[in-house]
Amino acid sequence: MSVSIPDSHRDLLERQIYAVVTTVMPDGQPQSTVVWVDAEGDRVRFSVGQSRQKIRNLQANPRVTFMLIDPDNAFRWMEIRGQVVEMNLERGHELIEALSQKYMGQSYYGGFNTRMTAEQDPRLFIAVQPTKITAFGR
Repeated sequence: MSVSIPDSHRDLLERQIYAVVTTVMPDGQPQSTVVWVDAEGDRVRFSVGQSRQKIRNLQANPRVTFMLIDPDNAFRWMEIRGQVVEMNLERGHELIEALSQKYMGQSYYGGFNTRMTAEQDPRLFIAVQPTKITAFGR
């Protein structure tokens, strides 16, 4: 069952707020990472390098949780639990470039990331459909 992102907290996905994304390791241990995110309708999107542990975690277990905390009010936050509904290489670079513009105001490759080129760093586009959302605070 999918759920909608509440209008009262949608800004947490629209603003330059870093999200903590948590996946499950093969041994059952949670693994958390800070990521850039946005929303496409009610789906939460992010991009991860193809070689990262997070990708292997999601391939084995597509469940994921995001935590976003309003930097202006730490008692206003949103937890989004969901399931990966799309993961592909075709849109990965396009998304990381859009997220880099949103968060850093510059291109990702040759701007924020000067260590690698797009060819050296294959990235996956990941879309998550929320199944449970807890929004707290005003």
